[in-house]
Amino acid sequence: MARARILNPKPEAAELDALALSKGILAAARVVEEPSQCASLEALAGQLHGVEPGRIAGDAARIAFWANLYNALVLHCLCLRPLRGNLLWHVRLFDRVAYRVGAHDYPLNLIENGLLRANRQAPFRLRPPLRRRDPRLRAAVSAVDPRIHFALNCGARSCPPIRVYDPESLDDQLELATRAYLEGETHLDPNRGRIRLPRLMRIYAADFGGRDEQLRFAAARVPQLAERLGGGERIRISYGRFDWRVVSRPAS
Repeated sequence: MARARILNPKPEAAELDALALSKGILAAARVVEEPSQCASLEALAGQLHGVEPGRIAGDAARIAFWANLYNALVLHCLCLRPLRGNLLWHVRLFDRVAYRVGAHDYPLNLIENGLLRANRQAPFRLRPPLRRRDPRLRAAVSAVDPRIHFALNCGARSCPPIRVYDPESLDDQLELATRAYLEGETHLDPNRGRIRLPRLMRIYAADFGGRDEQLRFAAARVPQLAERLGGGERIRISYGRFDWRVVSRPAS
């Protein structure tokens, strides 16, 4: 595998704690629009060299930290190298751009699947991104929260909006992001007893569970669906289309 391009290659003296730094990097990434503006973002992200991610305690803090950095890294990458067409044409990019955090490099695929998904293999991959003895595993969450899929934006049209996450209010923030996405992407046809769930739930069925579990997950957040299930009606499930077309500026 080709070595990842590090978007924060030069270390900078740390002025913020890890969580505040991740929020600051994401805030800076949201306003850059062209490569000439990325120098200050690169310098701010250079402070990540002084962060030891394995010392970030608790899943809430780790989810907030890595979700912020994932979204910032996508924005940083798209600013430096605008993409066109279908994001699946550029899938190798997710292993080839990274931030250096502490002593190690963290590409997008590793952040999402190695850390936020507790080292589960990515869709269409044969093995998890990290080996058992990889020191980066110390920074992974202890259990997968499937709501993270509504917090990460990979640059495609069907991705959820980008938000800044805090460990103190993470549960409410993830719930808000999940409900908003499900309300926009879940479609119920009451006359035919059918529901169309977001394609993300099928892509990451390993996290959401089987169809019955997915239905319960969605019903807990979509009132119309909960009403139908409460009546004991059998619901047939299908999945919507995921639009992989690249957007130059992901939604915030």
